[in-house]
Amino acid sequence: PDLEEIVRSVNPERRALAVRKLGELFAQGAAHFNPQHVALFDGILKGLLSQADADVRAALAGQLAALVNAPPLVVRELVFDAEIKVAGPLLRASPLIDEPTLIEIARMRGQPHLLAISQRVIVPEGVTDVLLRRGERDVVRSVANNAGALFSTQGYKTLVQRSADDGMLAVAVGQRDDLPTPLLQQLLSESADIVRRKLFQTANPARRAAIAR
Repeated sequence: PDLEEIVRSVNPERRALAVRKLGELFAQGAAHFNPQHVALFDGILKGLLSQADADVRAALAGQLAALVNAPPLVVRELVFDAEIKVAGPLLRASPLIDEPTLIEIARMRGQPHLLAISQRVIVPEGVTDVLLRRGERDVVRSVANNAGALFSTQGYKTLVQRSADDGMLAVAVGQRDDLPTPLLQQLLSESADIVRRKLFQTANPARRAAIAR
């Protein structure tokens, strides 16, 4: 009954409490809500978020990150947040974030946001191209170690080039089953002996045979 009054209220404590309670309510009942319910939560929460602080927004992002029917307008606002503690949970896990949105965020945000994107279950080629172009060492290593990351031909060439002075990255790239054989040859030829031995020791049988050849 007090919801409209809370939305109009300038009291930050009441707004924070409302966001937390509504987030909990949505997370608990998400499986049973129809599109009209979702739209109702979307409108109310978006109004409350306009003056919510980063901790409140981060808590809500965490509650919504894994939900396939999370309020879409709220998710979009949170995922574009400059604070990584707000955007991070959604960038890592939300199924509502499509490839164009990931590319847009990867082009405009800093390394913590790029690292979060690199940890998604699936990272499309168009996204990894941007991560490899803008990402620093931790981001590139993370996406190279992600079995769900997909790479274009140019993306793999970039990985091999960046592996020349990064032994840990070289091992991660060399262990990928989808690395084309010519690029595996290039990677091995440009790696130090210790890296080649490490690759051979940690590879699966099929990859080990290719390395031996």
